[in-house]
Amino acid sequence: MTNRKKITIKEFAEKLGVSIATVSRAFSDKGRISEKTRQEIIAKAREYGYRANIHARNLTSRSNNTIALLFPAISHEEPDYFITEIMLGINETLTKYRKILQVHPFPLDASEQELELYKDYILNGSFEGIIVVAGARGSNHLVSAAQSGNIPYAVIGHMSGVNENSVLFDNEYGAFLAGKYFKDTGRQHPAYVGGHLDKRKKLGFQEGFGANANKIIFAEGGNSFRHGGMALENLQKTHPEVDCVLCANDVLAIGFIKAALTRNIKVPRDIAVIGFDDIKPSRYYTPALSSVSLKLFELGECAVKILMQVIKEEKPVNSETIECDLILRQSS
Repeated sequence: MTNRKKITIKEFAEKLGVSIATVSRAFSDKGRISEKTRQEIIAKAREYGYRANIHARNLTSRSNNTIALLFPAISHEEPDYFITEIMLGINETLTKYRKILQVHPFPLDASEQELELYKDYILNGSFEGIIVVAGARGSNHLVSAAQSGNIPYAVIGHMSGVNENSVLFDNEYGAFLAGKYFKDTGRQHPAYVGGHLDKRKKLGFQEGFGANANKIIFAEGGNSFRHGGMALENLQKTHPEVDCVLCANDVLAIGFIKAALTRNIKVPRDIAVIGFDDIKPSRYYTPALSSVSLKLFELGECAVKILMQVIKEEKPVNSETIECDLILRQSS
């Protein structure tokens, strides 16, 4: 007996002469489709070996309680604390709705071909709805797949072309608060250590410094403790006068401080440091890290509430913005 090659939803739809959205509706029980057409598609799925036929039993109970979280995997060196704390908010809130969470990271630079598996899962009835974290082209492609199949979705973060079903955070304002704090406390030689998606943070940091914005040194960073340490070493070689630093994420900032202390550079006396995201480890490090709080747990909670509203009302809902705060601790 030979194994039959699995086919994608696109190939299956082409064989039937119907749209991908129609196939999706047949297996997710979402959208308008006649029961006759639904049963015909399910029968053909068995015939062709299309993977979605394993979900046909959901049509009997008219129930699928699984929600997927899909996000770009940014760091390969450290746990993704940013995503983890958002996920905790999502999972706790989903439990109140008696829903089950599935977690699906995908490559930051994933090609459309690499995303086909995730699209199949979205469109074949595996999930009642999805939550997608913005920040990569793949995120946009997955939301587009959900839109084409009439699958409920919510987005965390700014996504080009998506103006609804989103929970947003204001990176620019958070960086503004950090820049203004450094200016108001008399710091003269600022630096920004970059990470992922820095444009709004850079603009806000410059605005916060006002007249001194032209003094800002923009340094290469990354998304790991190691990158933070490297940033400190490089700044000491090229701009030893730097007396305050905003790091694009807390992991960078902790690595930066660790390297500074190793070189007997006092924090905050010699260099004041502020991180971004306010992940849990930040407050337990010594010195405790000042950070721009994006309220990650609350972002997760809000994303679930938006998604549940989309599922209930079967139409898009207005986006919401979670205001950020500057949390001052020992490092600044």
